[in-house]
Amino acid sequence: MGIRGWGGIPAEAFEETAAAMLGLMVDSSGLAPSRRLAVSRTGGDLTELLIEFLNALLSEADRAEIVFLDVRVSRLEERDGEWIIEAEARGIPVADVRDRLLIEVKAATYCGASVQEREPGLWAAQCVVDL
Repeated sequence: MGIRGWGGIPAEAFEETAAAMLGLMVDSSGLAPSRRLAVSRTGGDLTELLIEFLNALLSEADRAEIVFLDVRVSRLEERDGEWIIEAEARGIPVADVRDRLLIEVKAATYCGASVQEREPGLWAAQCVVDL
């Protein structure tokens, strides 16, 4: 399934793309996060970073047995030719929301993946996720 996020800066587009992916996985209406995890990754360009970041969210959630409800990027920058992202993901234990789980997202893929400024001040980040 294709997912896309928009924002005035790349960090906002990453947050929106993560929200699109997380929204496939759980009905989060009325849920309040009770757990927080820091997630950071690097990539050679913004597209690679997007895929690394989304897959890190999936693997960290699986490892911690959490369903993430939202993500806030605190840092997204290029340094010495490498892109870095740092974010905080907030969620709730899987055991507390089993009846609200929707679709299992297995991975973010490079199929259709891109991060680009569509016009001044409007960034789009997108990819296809494997269900």
